Order: sequence, then C-alpha cells, then structure tokens
Amino acid sequence: MQKKVLVTGTSRRVGLHLAKRLHEDGYAVLAHYRSQTEGVQELQKLGIETIAADFDSGEHILDFVARLRRDYQGFRAIIHNASSFTPTDEDLAQAAQQYEQFFYVHMMAPFLINQGLQDRLQGDDEQPADIIHITDINAENPTPRFDIYGTTKAGLHNMTLALAKKFGPSIKVNAVAPGPVLFTESHTDAVRQAMMAETPLAKEGGAEPVYLAVKSLMDNPFLTGVSIPVDGGRRLSKG
Repeated sequence: MQKKVLVTGTSRRVGLHLAKRLHEDGYAVLAHYRSQTEGVQELQKLGIETIAADFDSGEHILDFVARLRRDYQGFRAIIHNASSFTPTDEDLAQAAQQYEQFFYVHMMAPFLINQGLQDRLQGDDEQPADIIHITDINAENPTPRFDIYGTTKAGLHNMTLALAKKFGPSIKVNAVAPGPVLFTESHTDAVRQAMMAETPLAKEGGAEPVYLAVKSLMDNPFLTGVSIPVDGGRRLSKG
C-alpha cells in the first residue's frame, strides 16, 4: 500500500493547493480539515482522502493521532499547514484565548503528531521521510500587531531545528516560511500596495511557490533543519 502524505489545514488557500498539487504529482494524500468547505468538497471529488479533526485541545489532538495510528501503517511525509491568523486582541482576556488557540494549532498539534507518528514515518535507503512545517517570515521579523501569531510560529520554527536533530537520520525536518503569497479579504488596497512596496519582487506570490518549496524539500535527501523563505524577498525590507 502506498504510504500517505498527511497535509493539515487543507480546507482553503495554501493547504488546499498543496493537497491538490501533491495528488496531481502522484502522492497518496490524506487531507486534514477542521470544517467542511467548498475546498474540502473539491478534494473529495478529486478522490483525495480527507479526515476531520479539531486542534483546539491536547485531548482532541491525541485522539487524532490515535485514529491515524489505528487506520494507517505508513507515512511518506507530514506537512503541517494548519494555521490561525488574526491580529492580537487589545482585550487581555480575549488575547489569552487567542494565545491558547494559536499555541494548540501552531505548536501542540505539530509536536504531538510528529512524536506520535515518528515510528510510522517511513522513507527508504535513498530518501528519508519528511516533516515540513509551514511557518511564516513573521517568525524571524515579527509584526507587533500579530505578536501572538508570530511568537507561536517562531515556536514552530524552533521545533523544526530541535526535531531535525532528534529525528535524523531516518526523518528530515524542515520548514517553509511564506510571506505575501495570498492576500486575505481583510487586506485593503492600501495595505496590499504597502506590502508590495516592501517586497523586492513586488507581487503577490500565490500558492504555487509554496508547493515548489515543499516539493524541493521532499526531493532533496540531504536537507534537514532548514527554512526556505517564500516571500519575494519581503523579509529583507519588512518594517
């Protein structure tokens, strides 16, 4: 049986694109999602296997890991794309809830899934298995308005380095750090123009460059503990 590539957070945007492109390239994709969307329905129509889970507590994440261990014998790769992205609330009580949510999604879920499936990640003599964390350029150059988001993504970046040491030589652990690849509806025209002015390549990158970075990490047998910025150079001038 072909080993699975687990991709988390595939209901929309970058995660949806990653699942579709991996499927197009012949991988057996297992696409995780939190809630049904048109994107999830699109994946299902393509014949991509989907699995629902909420990463809002350690209990729910451990239950997800137990389901994966029960139902799947081997994984070629795990790509952690699930993410929450909102500015930090000015109300401290609301910010505390945000921090807990972001911590579970960006850090606890990847940690428990990686640890729980370590023995199910299987490469071969020529190519180790892969764990890839989708982080953010905010991990190294934070935006104060998104400090909770950025600090939890920075924790995921640090986890990349720690697990690269811990899981070698049979598993490579790397990261992809996107910048302005896909704007959201909350980005006004003025904000978009300002972001592009800070980006040397001066455009919205789209999801495909993220996939190309993921695929390059999976294809290269001698890379671990690295982070590839996919940001059009914005990290160089980001204020």
